[in-house]
This record gives sequence, structure tokens and C-alpha cells, in this order.
Amino acid sequence: MSKKKYRPGQNCEKTAKYSAYDEKGKVVNEDVDVEKGKRFPPAQEKNCYYMEQ
Repeated sequence: MSKKKYRPGQNCEKTAKYSAYDEKGKVVNEDVDVEKGKRFPPAQEKNCYYMEQ
């Protein structure tokens, strides 16, 4: 099962550590802590997404 991708500004469903990836799948930030109910932080990379570590 693949992990769910989250977009900047989207609500977080689970408190965890996430990694940020650019549109090509390259890790741009390995250590992003997001709490359940909070929004994912904005990103400067185009088409960036977050995935749980």
C-alpha cells in the first residue's frame, strides 16, 4: 500500500513526522512535524507534497 500524499495547506489527519518532496519526487525537507488537525506548511517548490516518514 502506498503512502498518502498531502499538499501544502491541506489538513493533517495524523500527528507524525513528514517529508516534503518536489514535483520530481526529490526530498526537499526530511523533518516536518505536523499535528492532527493542523495544516501542512506552505512550500516554495512548485507542486510540492508531503508524505509520512
